Amino acid sequence: MAATSTRSAVFAAPSATSSARGPTRQLTTCPLPARVGKRQPVGGQHGMSVSGVPRQLLAVRCQAFPSLTKQAAAKADVEDWVATVQVLKEGAFDVASHALSDLLGQKLKMFLVSSEIDPETKKPKMSPEADVDFNKKYSKDVGKDSWIKVLFPKVPKDFGKPGALLVESYHDNEFFLKSLTIETGSPVQFPCHSWITHCSHNSNRPRVFFANQALLPKDTPEALKKLRGEDLSLLRGNGTGQRTNPERIYDYDVYNDLGSPDKDITHARPTLGGSSELPYPRRCRTGRKRCVSVPDAEEPVFFNDGYVPRDERFSPWKMALFIQAAIKSFGQEILPTLRDLVDYGDHYEAFNEIHELYEGSLRSVKTIKQMFKNPISGSAVQFPPPGVVQASKDAWLHDVEFGRQRLAGSNPLVIELLKEFPPTSKLDPKEYGSQKSTITHKDLEVYMEGLTVEEAIKSKRMYILDYHDCIMPYVKRINEDTKGKIYASRTLFFLTRRNVLVPIVIELSLPPTQRGQRGSSRVFRAPPPGITMWTWRLAKAHVATVDSGVHQLVSHWLRTHACVEPFIIATHRQLSMMHPLHVLLHPHFKDTMNINSMARTSLIDSLGIIENGFTPGKYCLEISSVFYKSWRFDEQALPNDLLKRGMAVPDPTSKHGVKLVLEDYPFAKDGLDLWGAIKDWVSDYVGIYYKSDADVEGDAELQGWWKEITELGHGDHKGAKWWGEMKKVEELVQALTTIMWVTSGHHSAVNFGQYAYSGFMPNSPTICQKLIPEQDTAKFETFLSDPEKYYLSMVPSQGQATLIMATVEILAQHLEDEQYLGQRSDPQWTSDPRALEAFEKFSATLSQVENEVQKRNMQATGPLFHRAGPALLPYTLLSPLPGGVGLTFRGVPNSISI
Repeated sequence: MAATSTRSAVFAAPSATSSARGPTRQLTTCPLPARVGKRQPVGGQHGMSVSGVPRQLLAVRCQAFPSLTKQAAAKADVEDWVATVQVLKEGAFDVASHALSDLLGQKLKMFLVSSEIDPETKKPKMSPEADVDFNKKYSKDVGKDSWIKVLFPKVPKDFGKPGALLVESYHDNEFFLKSLTIETGSPVQFPCHSWITHCSHNSNRPRVFFANQALLPKDTPEALKKLRGEDLSLLRGNGTGQRTNPERIYDYDVYNDLGSPDKDITHARPTLGGSSELPYPRRCRTGRKRCVSVPDAEEPVFFNDGYVPRDERFSPWKMALFIQAAIKSFGQEILPTLRDLVDYGDHYEAFNEIHELYEGSLRSVKTIKQMFKNPISGSAVQFPPPGVVQASKDAWLHDVEFGRQRLAGSNPLVIELLKEFPPTSKLDPKEYGSQKSTITHKDLEVYMEGLTVEEAIKSKRMYILDYHDCIMPYVKRINEDTKGKIYASRTLFFLTRRNVLVPIVIELSLPPTQRGQRGSSRVFRAPPPGITMWTWRLAKAHVATVDSGVHQLVSHWLRTHACVEPFIIATHRQLSMMHPLHVLLHPHFKDTMNINSMARTSLIDSLGIIENGFTPGKYCLEISSVFYKSWRFDEQALPNDLLKRGMAVPDPTSKHGVKLVLEDYPFAKDGLDLWGAIKDWVSDYVGIYYKSDADVEGDAELQGWWKEITELGHGDHKGAKWWGEMKKVEELVQALTTIMWVTSGHHSAVNFGQYAYSGFMPNSPTICQKLIPEQDTAKFETFLSDPEKYYLSMVPSQGQATLIMATVEILAQHLEDEQYLGQRSDPQWTSDPRALEAFEKFSATLSQVENEVQKRNMQATGPLFHRAGPALLPYTLLSPLPGGVGLTFRGVPNSISI
């Protein structure tokens, strides 16, 4: 394959020639022709030597080291160094491919770079090359890995401590390099964890890895400074051209790849990001071709075919696990058929038909009954019973369970303390007329246990789920242009004297028919306990539908997946692999860019599951952009988020600086303990490397990282005061803790409970296809004749419900390769004993958090009712320790990896 650019080589590894003394090698730069590194036949054609190394590269080496073959020294001045290389075990075909490359002279070589400068040449010292042979008999395989002995011959005894490893590959076959350990003398570890591809995919440069001693730029040995900077430069690319999957270029782009206009112009979607009207975080740039019908739009790609930097892609094992989970959920060949059913639209006629999905019969899904066959056992596929109906099939119907799920369900970070009554809109009255709530004191005070509304507000016993202003601008468009029907909703909750949160009033509003006039609003009041009122159930379904959309599009996708991607890109572009903060953050970015890329081709695109199964339809992602307008990084910190929503008040004497207004708030209670554990770990770690605010302000890589995040990655919020200046250690600790909280605790809370709550569709419907009929109409009479049937005709159809159910079953699973808080995949991730000690302390704290969660759940049948509620589903989503594989409903991974 051709080289990717004609830019000057950043560094060139030396040739195999060496003297008896093992001369000190030097880094150099040289211009390379555009096609250097292209695979060519043996024999020196087209600029290639017999060894498979570009002739110009060999020439540069000889010029850089003119006396390589002439130097001589006593044997006592050199020694052979033995290293152990750990790689992902390969199959026979891959090993044979490596052997063929070696036979053709296309070698795989390694070089060590010393942390010391050669006093004579004033250049970094380099070792003689070491050849890597995958077929050598002293290789050994254990589990998923292979260990290969590599010999670095005739290394000068005054070489010093190795600080960097260069890997120069001319093999056609890639391989995954996990680590290299120098065994001679004092062991030195190089954690690599990277795919090694042909040099042509790395601008014809060797790959660079640094020893596991994290260093700030100012502490970097002089011999390694240039390598450190040039390696970062390679990862940034030049912002042009189409990226190919073997490359490792990190760059930014807007979301202009969600539509398929060339297939059907109705599938065109607006660009998100780069404008004040539709702002958005940036994604990774791919440089794909543009669509013919909409030149600003990027051509869509097939599932998982989009460019992702090579090291960000799922491992083969992870991909196999993911596909296995998908097959289990969707069934053989079922996805296309389910998508047809979305349009076909048969609805369930009774709730018991939905319960049959968990009993293996599936009689209710008429046209695909025979397709849900397990190809291995031949038995019908059976969806596992979701947690919300495991203990009781009817628990979800209770108002107290509806209230509890605002505090401990799959979207527990939207509810707010009610601070004024009546709630008032901030929308432009010239456009929408008066939007003051039509809920009255009389509507509420029957539920107030003798209090007035003002007294209930003052005593912090009134709460609101407010989806009015964010939804109202889209109500008319959704109701006219999509299959969904939606209201702008406000739901008021009251905290009873038994400290149980219950919904009491729901207001559903429609926009005015003419600009500036008042729209229509309907108020639904909760029935007395034990009384069934189907209009109230319809109203709750509409609220739950909006909440499902906000959960998936905002709390989940936007606030975790989308908003974190710019931080990942900036980290690779600005923080060297040897930077302490890169070392700290790396586990929290595992697989996120890959899962985001897959989402853009199957979940959130114009042909995806979200648009087909959620009420906003084609406006789904556009609405998430509206929420991004008010997104603030500082409010992603859990304590600040709780303060903003009035769910906590400042309290300098408390452990986390805030006091919860509602103590029985499972998400917040467990979350604060987890937040505190993360912040303590970050504080301990950062304190090792940053001794003062001056160290923060003087760290050029850190400042470049923060500048790029705030001005490029989240460029639509450029200049916002809430970003802060990143000049103090305290600011750095808060920013890092926020990132790590969002990727771990926040994501776990909104992701791994999806199946438990949304796997049973009536509990959390994702789309409503009818408005609530008005009294004294023919539709209302139809509704009264069979309210259960009407309810089920309003919520998702069989195809929509089953498709969403299968999707959330995959998303809520913990796969076998998961890495959890307090875990690192590489035990040699650092050689700094201070960092290791701080990490052990963090792991111990997580065990304490785990114990506290268990103690609280033991009180779920007593004072902490919201821990389990009528569904008897204990809140364990923020139990940090691993709980196994599958739908465990517990365990907090490091990263957004699914």
